[in-house]
Amino acid sequence: MKNSFIRMAAMCLVFVLLASITTMNINPVNANAEGLKIGIIDIVVAFDKYEKNAVLTQDLKDREKEFKDEINKKRKEMIDLNEETQLLDLGSETRRKNEDMYERKRIDLEGHAQFAERQLLKRYKNVVEQIYGEIVKKTEEIGESEGYDLIIKKQEPELNSGQLSDLNINIGIRTVLYHSKAVDITAIVIEHLNADYSKEKEPE
Repeated sequence: MKNSFIRMAAMCLVFVLLASITTMNINPVNANAEGLKIGIIDIVVAFDKYEKNAVLTQDLKDREKEFKDEINKKRKEMIDLNEETQLLDLGSETRRKNEDMYERKRIDLEGHAQFAERQLLKRYKNVVEQIYGEIVKKTEEIGESEGYDLIIKKQEPELNSGQLSDLNINIGIRTVLYHSKAVDITAIVIEHLNADYSKEKEPE
């Protein structure tokens, strides 16, 4: 654990040193001086403000609700069947059939719940990959067209963790400790993404 933390601390130190070197020549976003032209993008904000992500996420929530409703319906059927079965005579043919039906419904419910979980995880993964890919692509386009030498991802870590291992990981993923607001191009990337998405929604 100690070695892992030391490695993460060393990685953070490398990024800090890199930032200290490059910031010597950083200028506002619209300026391009002799030094490197660097931009910063807050990946979490980009996800939150990208309208397409909001739409796809809502679709996921709607599908999740549909699955929950289906599962609750099946569970209610099992409860009703069990209550009905308890009123029947022990050893009766009708009770035996009800018990067999209950077992089939239980297996069906478990299978449906597992299927729903797999489908939702798969769809969530696809949405994250798609949105992240579009953010990266748009950032690359802006970087090339605007003459950037380097665009760095910024992501604020969640430090309120009860586990030391989680805290170490969260500290390790933070690659930007400070930057001038002048180099933050998050709003520019979001503006371009939403503009493209508006065109994408327009009927042909």
